[in-house]
Amino acid sequence: MSEHRKWTIGYIAAFAVMLYFNYLSAANVSSVANDNQTIIQPAGYAFSIWGIIYILLLIWLIRLFFEKTWEDSVVQKLRFWPIANFLLNGLWIVVFTQQLLIASVLVIGAVLFTLARMHVLLTEKGYRWFDRLPISVYYSWVTIATVVNVFTLIVSSGIGTLFGMGELPWTIIILMAATLIIAAIGLRFKDWLYPLIALWPFFAIYTKNEGAYASLDITLVVTSLLLIAIAVFVAVSKLRGQRTG
Repeated sequence: MSEHRKWTIGYIAAFAVMLYFNYLSAANVSSVANDNQTIIQPAGYAFSIWGIIYILLLIWLIRLFFEKTWEDSVVQKLRFWPIANFLLNGLWIVVFTQQLLIASVLVIGAVLFTLARMHVLLTEKGYRWFDRLPISVYYSWVTIATVVNVFTLIVSSGIGTLFGMGELPWTIIILMAATLIIAAIGLRFKDWLYPLIALWPFFAIYTKNEGAYASLDITLVVTSLLLIAIAVFVAVSKLRGQRTG
């Protein structure tokens, strides 16, 4: 068996483990989140994006399995990172549903790190469009999910204020900081999809709060417009580069 095939079988096995844990416990994720309501928590429908992410990853894995080349392939670039990511994702489901929220923050931070690493590796060595697309969607969603997880931990700990500020001002500050980080990553790696996907949880946060906080609504509108502008700028720049190239 070729090295390429061995790695892809490992990816598929780890992916299956992740799906298994999601199947067992995913329904409990929303109940834990609802028990620790935060301003930044998106509406429940936002989590349907996991279905899209898993479908994209499955297509991605099937494509990798049937690739015939090893040199400069996605598998050669990524090696063990997808396996680590899928297993950490499954672990996060377990610790979060068991309400081990400190552990859940640490684990989702590790999930985010593995995604960042895969995103960098795919970008810096060249890729075909679908090589990175599922990772971009997954990475963007987990970026926001990590922030939400941190707020869930804070609320569950009974912390009402931090440095003299309550949950609302901290939510606004973190949303603005996250937007700047997302915009910087989109520009740095010429990834129009990464900032665009973040609009989904932003919209779900907006609808969840039902206009209860005018300052939050304004922040979400402004940050969303910025992300749209970044996505359009990157997409147009890439199209121009392809035409001139």
